[in-house]
Amino acid sequence: MRNLCKPRSKGYSLRMITPDVLVGTLNPWTGKPFGREIKLGLNTRSHAEAIRLRDVRLGQIRQLESEALASLNKKNVGKIIDLSPENARFWREERALTNDTTSLEVLDSYLSDKLNEADQAGFEAEATAFYKIVRGGLHLEEALELYLEERSEGNPHGFAPLARTTTLDLRTSIKYLVAFLGTEAPLLSDVNKNNAFKFRTEYLPVTIGLRQGTVKKHLTLLRGLWAWAIADKHFLKNRRGGPAINPWIVDTTGTPKQKRLARGDEDVRTAFTSEQVSLLLSDCPGHGTRQGDLLRLLLVTGCRVDEIGSLLLDNVEEDASRFRIVHGKTDNAIRTIPIVEAAQDLLLKRLQQAEILQLDIPQNQRRLFPEWPLKPQTGKVNSASQWFTRYRRNILGKSTDGKLTLHSFRHTWRTIARRAGVAEDRIYELGGWEGEKNTSWRYDHGLAIEQLTEVQRQIWNALRNGGYLEEF
Repeated sequence: MRNLCKPRSKGYSLRMITPDVLVGTLNPWTGKPFGREIKLGLNTRSHAEAIRLRDVRLGQIRQLESEALASLNKKNVGKIIDLSPENARFWREERALTNDTTSLEVLDSYLSDKLNEADQAGFEAEATAFYKIVRGGLHLEEALELYLEERSEGNPHGFAPLARTTTLDLRTSIKYLVAFLGTEAPLLSDVNKNNAFKFRTEYLPVTIGLRQGTVKKHLTLLRGLWAWAIADKHFLKNRRGGPAINPWIVDTTGTPKQKRLARGDEDVRTAFTSEQVSLLLSDCPGHGTRQGDLLRLLLVTGCRVDEIGSLLLDNVEEDASRFRIVHGKTDNAIRTIPIVEAAQDLLLKRLQQAEILQLDIPQNQRRLFPEWPLKPQTGKVNSASQWFTRYRRNILGKSTDGKLTLHSFRHTWRTIARRAGVAEDRIYELGGWEGEKNTSWRYDHGLAIEQLTEVQRQIWNALRNGGYLEEF
Protein backbone atom coordinates (compact mmCIF):
# COMPACT_ATOMS: atom_id res chain seq x y z
CA MET A 1 0.00 0.00 0.00
CA ARG A 2 1.64 3.21 -1.17
CA ASN A 3 2.84 5.38 1.77
CA LEU A 4 0.73 3.40 4.27
CA CYS A 5 1.90 1.11 7.05
CA LYS A 6 0.00 -0.74 9.80
CA PRO A 7 1.86 -2.36 12.67
CA ARG A 8 0.06 -5.31 14.22
CA SER A 9 -2.77 -4.30 16.59
CA LYS A 10 -2.25 -0.63 15.77
CA GLY A 11 -3.82 1.90 13.43
CA TYR A 12 -2.59 3.02 10.04
CA SER A 13 0.24 5.54 9.63
CA LEU A 14 1.55 7.54 6.67
CA ARG A 15 5.22 6.97 6.01
CA MET A 16 7.31 8.54 3.25
CA ILE A 17 10.70 10.02 2.41
CA THR A 18 10.69 13.75 3.16
CA PRO A 19 11.04 15.98 0.08
CA ASP A 20 14.53 17.52 0.20
CA VAL A 21 13.22 21.08 0.36
CA LEU A 22 11.19 20.30 3.53
CA VAL A 23 14.03 18.75 5.53
CA GLY A 24 14.69 21.05 8.52
CA THR A 25 11.50 23.10 8.06
CA LEU A 26 8.67 23.10 10.59
CA ASN A 27 6.40 20.06 10.67
CA PRO A 28 2.92 21.53 11.40
CA TRP A 29 1.66 18.22 12.83
CA THR A 30 4.44 17.74 15.38
CA GLY A 31 5.73 21.29 15.91
CA LYS A 32 9.27 20.00 15.22
CA PRO A 33 11.51 20.21 12.12
CA PHE A 34 11.03 17.59 9.40
CA GLY A 35 13.64 14.83 9.40
CA ARG A 36 14.63 12.57 6.50
CA GLU A 37 11.39 10.61 6.86
CA ILE A 38 7.82 11.65 7.55
CA LYS A 39 5.78 9.48 9.95
CA LEU A 40 2.22 10.58 10.67
CA GLY A 41 -0.36 8.58 12.59
CA LEU A 42 -3.77 8.55 10.90
CA ASN A 43 -5.68 7.39 14.03
CA THR A 44 -7.77 4.81 12.22
CA ARG A 45 -7.79 1.07 11.67
CA SER A 46 -10.15 1.34 8.70
CA HIS A 47 -8.38 0.81 5.40
CA ALA A 48 -10.81 3.01 3.45
CA GLU A 49 -10.54 5.84 5.98
CA ALA A 50 -6.74 5.47 6.02
CA ILE A 51 -6.62 5.91 2.24
CA ARG A 52 -8.78 9.03 2.49
CA LEU A 53 -6.64 10.58 5.21
CA ARG A 54 -3.46 9.59 3.41
CA ASP A 55 -4.56 11.42 0.28
CA VAL A 56 -5.41 14.53 2.29
CA ARG A 57 -2.02 14.49 4.06
CA LEU A 58 -0.16 13.91 0.78
CA GLY A 59 -1.89 16.93 -0.70
CA GLN A 60 -0.96 19.04 2.29
CA ILE A 61 2.66 17.86 2.18
CA ARG A 62 2.82 18.62 -1.52
CA GLN A 63 1.56 22.13 -0.84
CA LEU A 64 4.15 22.61 1.91
CA GLU A 65 6.79 21.54 -0.60
CA SER A 66 5.49 24.05 -3.16
CA GLU A 67 5.57 26.88 -0.64
CA ALA A 68 9.09 25.94 0.46
CA LEU A 69 10.23 26.01 -3.15
CA ALA A 70 8.57 29.40 -3.59
CA SER A 71 10.55 30.81 -0.67
CA LEU A 72 13.75 29.64 -2.39
CA ASN A 73 12.75 31.35 -5.66
CA LYS A 74 12.56 28.00 -7.43
CA LYS A 75 9.57 26.51 -9.23
CA ASN A 76 6.72 28.40 -7.57
CA VAL A 77 5.58 31.96 -8.16
CA GLY A 78 4.52 33.69 -4.99
CA LYS A 79 2.61 31.44 -2.59
CA ILE A 80 0.50 29.67 -5.21
CA ILE A 81 0.62 26.00 -6.06
CA ASP A 82 3.44 24.77 -8.30
CA LEU A 83 1.89 24.95 -11.77
CA SER A 84 4.63 23.01 -13.58
CA PRO A 85 3.67 20.05 -15.81
CA GLU A 86 5.73 17.77 -13.55
CA ASN A 87 3.63 18.72 -10.52
CA ALA A 88 0.45 18.32 -12.56
CA ARG A 89 1.50 14.79 -13.50
CA PHE A 90 2.14 14.06 -9.82
CA TRP A 91 -1.42 15.11 -8.94
CA ARG A 92 -2.78 13.10 -11.86
CA GLU A 93 -1.08 9.99 -10.46
CA GLU A 94 -2.44 10.76 -6.99
CA ARG A 95 -5.98 10.99 -8.37
CA ALA A 96 -5.51 7.71 -10.24
CA LEU A 97 -4.44 5.99 -7.02
CA THR A 98 -7.42 7.35 -5.09
CA ASN A 99 -10.22 4.81 -5.44
CA ASP A 100 -12.43 6.17 -2.64
CA THR A 101 -15.09 8.67 -3.76
CA THR A 102 -14.94 10.74 -0.58
CA SER A 103 -11.15 10.97 -0.67
CA LEU A 104 -11.26 11.97 -4.34
CA GLU A 105 -13.73 14.75 -3.54
CA VAL A 106 -11.46 16.05 -0.76
CA LEU A 107 -8.46 15.95 -3.10
CA ASP A 108 -10.31 17.76 -5.88
CA SER A 109 -11.67 20.35 -3.44
CA TYR A 110 -8.17 21.09 -2.21
CA LEU A 111 -6.84 21.44 -5.77
CA SER A 112 -9.77 23.64 -6.77
CA ASP A 113 -9.01 26.08 -3.94
CA LYS A 114 -5.35 26.25 -4.88
CA LEU A 115 -6.09 26.77 -8.58
CA ASN A 116 -8.52 29.55 -7.72
CA GLU A 117 -5.69 31.23 -5.82
CA ALA A 118 -3.51 30.91 -8.93
CA ASP A 119 -6.30 32.45 -11.06
CA GLN A 120 -6.56 35.43 -8.71
CA ALA A 121 -2.78 35.86 -8.82
CA GLY A 122 -2.93 36.29 -12.60
CA PHE A 123 -1.96 32.79 -13.71
CA GLU A 124 -5.26 31.74 -15.26
CA ALA A 125 -3.74 30.16 -18.41
CA GLU A 126 -1.16 28.20 -16.41
CA ALA A 127 -3.81 27.01 -13.95
CA THR A 128 -6.05 25.88 -16.81
CA ALA A 129 -3.23 23.89 -18.42
CA PHE A 130 -2.36 22.41 -15.01
CA TYR A 131 -5.97 21.31 -14.48
CA LYS A 132 -6.14 19.67 -17.91
CA ILE A 133 -3.07 17.57 -17.16
CA VAL A 134 -4.39 16.60 -13.72
CA ARG A 135 -7.64 15.44 -15.30
CA GLY A 136 -5.84 13.17 -17.71
CA GLY A 137 -4.33 15.60 -20.21
CA LEU A 138 -1.03 14.74 -21.88
CA HIS A 139 1.08 17.00 -24.07
CA LEU A 140 0.98 16.00 -27.74
CA GLU A 141 4.76 15.73 -28.00
CA GLU A 142 4.92 13.69 -24.79
CA ALA A 143 2.15 11.38 -26.00
CA LEU A 144 3.89 10.98 -29.36
CA GLU A 145 7.20 9.90 -27.82
CA LEU A 146 5.49 7.45 -25.46
CA TYR A 147 3.43 6.03 -28.34
CA LEU A 148 6.50 5.59 -30.57
CA GLU A 149 8.34 3.90 -27.72
CA GLU A 150 5.48 1.44 -27.19
CA ARG A 151 5.27 0.79 -30.95
CA SER A 152 9.01 0.19 -31.32
CA GLU A 153 10.60 -3.09 -32.41
CA GLY A 154 10.58 -5.67 -29.60
CA ASN A 155 8.21 -3.70 -27.36
CA PRO A 156 6.87 -5.70 -24.38
CA HIS A 157 3.24 -4.80 -25.09
CA GLY A 158 2.84 -6.95 -28.17
CA PHE A 159 2.04 -3.89 -30.31
CA ALA A 160 2.92 -4.12 -34.01
CA PRO A 161 6.10 -2.03 -34.53
CA LEU A 162 5.90 1.03 -36.75
CA ALA A 163 8.09 1.25 -39.83
CA ARG A 164 10.70 3.99 -39.87
CA THR A 165 8.87 5.90 -42.60
CA THR A 166 5.58 5.64 -40.68
CA THR A 167 7.29 7.10 -37.61
CA LEU A 168 8.57 10.04 -39.64
CA ASP A 169 5.15 10.59 -41.22
CA LEU A 170 3.50 10.59 -37.78
CA ARG A 171 5.97 13.17 -36.52
CA THR A 172 4.99 15.32 -39.49
CA SER A 173 1.30 14.83 -38.65
CA ILE A 174 1.87 16.03 -35.07
CA LYS A 175 3.94 18.97 -36.33
CA TYR A 176 1.03 20.06 -38.54
CA LEU A 177 -1.44 19.56 -35.68
CA VAL A 178 0.59 21.59 -33.18
CA ALA A 179 0.92 24.43 -35.69
CA PHE A 180 -2.82 24.31 -36.38
CA LEU A 181 -3.82 24.41 -32.69
CA GLY A 182 -1.61 27.47 -32.22
CA THR A 183 -1.19 27.07 -28.45
CA GLU A 184 1.97 26.47 -26.49
CA ALA A 185 2.42 22.80 -25.53
CA PRO A 186 -1.08 21.63 -26.60
CA LEU A 187 -2.59 18.56 -24.94
CA LEU A 188 -4.27 15.47 -26.33
CA SER A 189 -7.46 16.68 -24.69
CA ASP A 190 -7.28 19.96 -26.65
CA VAL A 191 -8.30 18.06 -29.79
CA ASN A 192 -12.02 17.54 -30.24
CA LYS A 193 -14.40 16.71 -33.07
CA ASN A 194 -14.77 20.35 -34.10
CA ASN A 195 -11.13 21.34 -34.45
CA ALA A 196 -10.24 17.91 -35.86
CA PHE A 197 -12.86 18.56 -38.56
CA LYS A 198 -11.33 21.95 -39.42
CA PHE A 199 -7.86 20.45 -39.40
CA ARG A 200 -8.73 17.81 -42.01
CA THR A 201 -11.12 19.85 -44.17
CA GLU A 202 -9.47 23.27 -44.14
CA TYR A 203 -5.96 23.36 -42.70
CA LEU A 204 -4.32 20.37 -44.40
CA PRO A 205 -5.91 20.59 -47.88
CA VAL A 206 -6.26 24.40 -48.15
CA THR A 207 -3.71 26.08 -45.88
CA ILE A 208 -0.95 23.49 -46.32
CA GLY A 209 -2.08 22.39 -49.80
CA LEU A 210 -1.91 18.62 -49.33
CA ARG A 211 -3.58 16.18 -51.68
CA GLN A 212 -6.53 14.20 -50.36
CA GLY A 213 -4.51 10.99 -50.36
CA THR A 214 -1.89 12.61 -48.13
CA VAL A 215 -4.58 14.09 -45.87
CA LYS A 216 -6.08 10.62 -45.41
CA LYS A 217 -2.66 9.23 -44.55
CA HIS A 218 -2.22 11.80 -41.78
CA LEU A 219 -5.73 11.11 -40.45
CA THR A 220 -5.01 7.37 -40.33
CA LEU A 221 -1.81 7.96 -38.35
CA LEU A 222 -3.51 10.33 -35.90
CA ARG A 223 -6.46 7.97 -35.50
CA GLY A 224 -4.04 5.22 -34.47
CA LEU A 225 -2.32 7.44 -31.90
CA TRP A 226 -5.65 8.46 -30.35
CA ALA A 227 -6.93 4.88 -30.34
CA TRP A 228 -3.85 3.92 -28.31
CA ALA A 229 -4.35 6.86 -25.92
CA ILE A 230 -8.04 6.01 -25.43
CA ALA A 231 -8.22 2.20 -25.47
CA ASP A 232 -4.76 1.09 -24.37
CA LYS A 233 -3.68 3.85 -21.95
CA HIS A 234 -7.02 5.37 -20.81
CA PHE A 235 -5.51 8.85 -21.09
CA LEU A 236 -8.71 10.31 -22.55
CA LYS A 237 -12.06 9.79 -20.85
CA ASN A 238 -15.50 11.34 -21.12
CA ARG A 239 -17.25 13.11 -18.23
CA ARG A 240 -18.67 9.84 -16.95
CA GLY A 241 -15.26 8.23 -16.82
CA GLY A 242 -15.76 6.08 -19.92
CA PRO A 243 -13.56 6.09 -23.03
CA ALA A 244 -13.56 9.34 -24.97
CA ILE A 245 -14.63 9.56 -28.61
CA ASN A 246 -11.80 9.32 -31.11
CA PRO A 247 -11.97 12.69 -32.96
CA TRP A 248 -10.23 11.27 -36.04
CA ILE A 249 -12.95 8.75 -36.88
CA VAL A 250 -14.52 10.35 -39.93
CA ASP A 251 -18.21 10.09 -40.77
CA THR A 252 -18.29 8.89 -44.38
CA THR A 253 -21.72 10.37 -45.14
CA GLY A 254 -22.01 13.64 -47.03
CA THR A 255 -20.92 14.68 -50.49
CA PRO A 256 -19.19 11.80 -52.31
CA LYS A 257 -15.46 12.32 -52.73
CA GLN A 258 -13.40 11.41 -55.75
CA LYS A 259 -11.44 8.25 -55.16
CA ARG A 260 -8.49 10.05 -56.66
CA LEU A 261 -7.95 13.76 -57.04
CA ALA A 262 -8.50 14.92 -60.59
CA ARG A 263 -5.19 15.35 -62.33
CA GLY A 264 -4.37 16.90 -65.61
CA ASP A 265 -3.07 14.81 -68.47
CA GLU A 266 0.40 15.99 -67.54
CA ASP A 267 0.21 14.44 -64.05
CA VAL A 268 -0.87 10.80 -64.52
CA ARG A 269 1.76 8.14 -63.87
CA THR A 270 2.04 5.42 -66.44
CA ALA A 271 4.31 2.63 -67.64
CA PHE A 272 7.22 3.05 -70.06
CA THR A 273 6.92 2.19 -73.71
CA SER A 274 9.59 -0.03 -75.26
CA GLU A 275 10.92 2.96 -77.21
CA GLN A 276 11.31 5.00 -74.03
CA VAL A 277 13.14 2.17 -72.27
CA SER A 278 15.48 1.75 -75.21
CA LEU A 279 16.30 5.47 -75.22
CA LEU A 280 16.99 5.47 -71.49
CA LEU A 281 19.19 2.35 -71.59
CA SER A 282 21.08 3.34 -74.74
CA ASP A 283 22.58 6.32 -72.89
CA CYS A 284 23.76 3.93 -70.14
CA PRO A 285 25.51 1.35 -72.35
CA GLY A 286 27.02 -1.90 -71.14
CA HIS A 287 27.19 -3.13 -67.57
CA GLY A 288 29.07 -1.69 -64.61
CA THR A 289 27.59 1.80 -64.04
CA ARG A 290 25.43 2.50 -61.04
CA GLN A 291 22.82 4.17 -63.27
CA GLY A 292 22.61 1.54 -65.99
CA ASP A 293 22.75 -1.46 -63.66
CA LEU A 294 20.00 0.01 -61.47
CA LEU A 295 17.64 0.70 -64.39
CA ARG A 296 18.15 -2.76 -65.89
CA LEU A 297 17.52 -4.59 -62.61
CA LEU A 298 14.41 -2.52 -61.93
CA LEU A 299 13.07 -3.38 -65.37
CA VAL A 300 13.48 -7.17 -65.11
CA THR A 301 12.65 -7.71 -61.42
CA GLY A 302 9.75 -5.32 -60.75
CA CYS A 303 11.38 -4.31 -57.45
CA ARG A 304 10.99 -0.95 -55.77
CA VAL A 305 14.03 1.31 -56.18
CA ASP A 306 14.67 1.38 -52.43
CA GLU A 307 14.59 -2.43 -52.29
CA ILE A 308 17.36 -2.66 -54.89
CA GLY A 309 19.27 0.39 -53.64
CA SER A 310 19.50 -0.89 -50.05
CA LEU A 311 20.13 -4.55 -50.94
CA LEU A 312 22.99 -6.14 -48.98
CA LEU A 313 25.49 -8.48 -50.64
CA ASP A 314 24.75 -11.09 -47.96
CA ASN A 315 21.22 -11.33 -49.40
CA VAL A 316 22.40 -12.06 -52.96
CA GLU A 317 23.32 -15.59 -54.04
CA GLU A 318 26.97 -15.89 -55.11
CA ASP A 319 25.93 -17.32 -58.48
CA ALA A 320 23.53 -14.37 -58.99
CA SER A 321 20.58 -16.73 -59.42
CA ARG A 322 18.40 -14.84 -56.94
CA PHE A 323 18.36 -12.36 -54.09
CA ARG A 324 16.24 -11.90 -50.98
CA ILE A 325 14.32 -8.79 -49.91
CA VAL A 326 14.43 -9.03 -46.10
CA HIS A 327 12.48 -5.91 -45.12
CA GLY A 328 9.98 -3.61 -46.76
CA LYS A 329 6.94 -1.41 -46.37
CA THR A 330 4.69 -4.47 -45.80
CA ASP A 331 5.09 -8.12 -44.80
CA ASN A 332 4.40 -9.08 -48.42
CA ALA A 333 7.49 -7.13 -49.49
CA ILE A 334 9.69 -9.77 -47.83
CA ARG A 335 10.28 -12.21 -50.69
CA THR A 336 12.78 -13.99 -52.94
CA ILE A 337 13.45 -12.62 -56.44
CA PRO A 338 14.81 -15.14 -59.01
CA ILE A 339 17.05 -13.80 -61.79
CA VAL A 340 16.77 -15.40 -65.21
CA GLU A 341 19.93 -16.80 -66.77
CA ALA A 342 20.15 -14.03 -69.37
CA ALA A 343 20.36 -11.35 -66.64
CA GLN A 344 22.70 -13.16 -64.25
CA ASP A 345 25.85 -11.88 -65.97
CA LEU A 346 24.79 -8.31 -65.16
CA LEU A 347 24.23 -9.17 -61.48
CA LEU A 348 27.53 -11.10 -61.25
CA LYS A 349 29.52 -8.13 -62.53
CA ARG A 350 27.65 -5.85 -60.15
CA LEU A 351 28.52 -8.19 -57.24
CA GLN A 352 32.22 -8.18 -58.15
CA GLN A 353 32.32 -4.42 -58.53
CA ALA A 354 30.51 -3.88 -55.21
CA GLU A 355 33.01 -6.13 -53.40
CA ILE A 356 35.96 -4.14 -54.78
CA LEU A 357 34.39 -0.81 -53.77
CA GLN A 358 33.80 -1.95 -50.17
CA LEU A 359 36.96 -3.80 -49.13
CA ASP A 360 37.26 -1.58 -46.04
CA ILE A 361 33.64 -2.18 -44.97
CA PRO A 362 32.50 -5.16 -42.83
CA GLN A 363 31.02 -7.94 -44.93
CA ASN A 364 27.58 -7.74 -43.33
CA GLN A 365 27.32 -4.03 -44.22
CA ARG A 366 28.32 -4.25 -47.88
CA ARG A 367 25.62 -3.21 -50.34
CA LEU A 368 24.95 -4.11 -53.94
CA PHE A 369 24.87 -0.41 -54.89
CA PRO A 370 27.26 1.40 -52.51
CA GLU A 371 27.54 4.26 -55.01
CA TRP A 372 23.96 5.30 -54.19
CA PRO A 373 24.00 6.71 -50.61
CA LEU A 374 21.15 5.83 -48.27
CA LYS A 375 19.34 8.58 -46.38
CA PRO A 376 20.04 7.73 -42.70
CA GLN A 377 16.57 8.60 -41.38
CA THR A 378 14.61 6.55 -43.90
CA GLY A 379 17.01 4.08 -45.52
CA LYS A 380 15.87 5.31 -48.95
CA VAL A 381 18.02 6.07 -52.02
CA ASN A 382 16.59 9.51 -52.70
CA SER A 383 19.68 10.42 -54.71
CA ALA A 384 18.74 7.82 -57.35
CA SER A 385 15.29 9.34 -57.83
CA GLN A 386 16.76 12.84 -58.03
CA TRP A 387 19.28 11.72 -60.64
CA PHE A 388 16.62 9.95 -62.69
CA THR A 389 14.37 13.02 -62.78
CA ARG A 390 17.14 15.04 -64.42
CA TYR A 391 18.18 12.16 -66.69
CA ARG A 392 14.62 11.39 -67.81
CA ARG A 393 13.94 15.03 -68.64
CA ASN A 394 17.14 15.20 -70.68
CA ILE A 395 16.40 12.00 -72.64
CA LEU A 396 12.59 11.99 -72.89
CA GLY A 397 11.74 15.65 -72.38
CA LYS A 398 9.90 17.64 -69.68
CA SER A 399 6.56 16.53 -71.10
CA THR A 400 7.04 13.29 -69.15
CA ASP A 401 6.98 15.14 -65.80
CA GLY A 402 4.30 13.66 -63.55
CA LYS A 403 3.96 10.62 -65.80
CA LEU A 404 7.25 8.74 -65.60
CA THR A 405 9.46 8.10 -62.55
CA LEU A 406 11.80 5.34 -61.42
CA HIS A 407 8.71 3.66 -59.96
CA SER A 408 7.36 3.44 -63.52
CA PHE A 409 9.75 0.52 -64.10
CA ARG A 410 7.68 -1.36 -61.52
CA HIS A 411 4.50 -0.35 -63.38
CA THR A 412 6.09 -1.59 -66.59
CA TRP A 413 7.09 -4.97 -65.14
CA ARG A 414 3.58 -5.55 -63.78
CA THR A 415 1.93 -4.49 -67.03
CA ILE A 416 4.10 -6.82 -69.10
CA ALA A 417 3.49 -9.66 -66.63
CA ARG A 418 -0.27 -9.31 -67.11
CA ARG A 419 0.08 -9.14 -70.88
CA ALA A 420 2.15 -12.32 -70.71
CA GLY A 421 -0.76 -14.09 -69.06
CA VAL A 422 0.90 -14.52 -65.65
CA ALA A 423 -1.64 -15.33 -62.95
CA GLU A 424 -2.41 -12.47 -60.54
CA ASP A 425 -1.38 -14.43 -57.45
CA ARG A 426 2.06 -15.04 -58.97
CA ILE A 427 2.44 -11.36 -59.86
CA TYR A 428 1.55 -10.49 -56.26
CA GLU A 429 4.09 -12.94 -54.86
CA LEU A 430 6.98 -11.82 -57.06
CA GLY A 431 6.12 -8.13 -56.82
CA GLY A 432 5.46 -8.08 -53.08
CA TRP A 433 1.87 -6.90 -53.27
CA GLU A 434 -0.90 -8.12 -50.97
CA GLY A 435 -3.38 -10.16 -52.94
CA GLU A 436 -6.94 -11.14 -52.15
CA LYS A 437 -7.33 -13.62 -49.30
CA ASN A 438 -9.85 -16.40 -48.88
CA THR A 439 -10.41 -19.02 -46.19
CA SER A 440 -7.46 -21.12 -47.38
CA TRP A 441 -4.83 -18.39 -47.62
CA ARG A 442 -3.22 -19.23 -44.26
CA TYR A 443 -2.45 -22.75 -45.52
CA ASP A 444 -0.69 -21.47 -48.66
CA HIS A 445 3.05 -21.02 -48.17
CA GLY A 446 3.87 -19.78 -51.64
CA LEU A 447 5.45 -21.14 -54.79
CA ALA A 448 8.72 -23.04 -54.92
CA ILE A 449 11.76 -21.11 -56.16
CA GLU A 450 11.77 -23.16 -59.39
CA GLN A 451 8.18 -22.09 -60.09
CA LEU A 452 8.99 -18.43 -59.41
CA THR A 453 12.00 -18.68 -61.72
CA GLU A 454 9.80 -20.03 -64.49
CA VAL A 455 7.42 -17.09 -64.01
CA GLN A 456 10.36 -14.68 -64.33
CA ARG A 457 11.39 -16.39 -67.58
CA GLN A 458 7.86 -15.91 -68.88
CA ILE A 459 8.00 -12.19 -68.08
CA TRP A 460 11.53 -11.89 -69.53
CA ASN A 461 10.36 -13.39 -72.81
CA ALA A 462 7.42 -10.99 -72.92
CA LEU A 463 9.76 -8.04 -72.32
CA ARG A 464 12.07 -9.26 -75.09
CA ASN A 465 9.21 -9.84 -77.56
CA GLY A 466 7.84 -6.37 -76.74
CA GLY A 467 11.14 -4.70 -77.62
CA TYR A 468 12.02 -3.66 -74.05
CA LEU A 469 15.36 -5.51 -73.99
CA GLU A 470 16.93 -4.12 -77.16
CA GLU A 471 19.50 -2.16 -75.13
CA PHE A 472 19.71 -4.51 -72.15
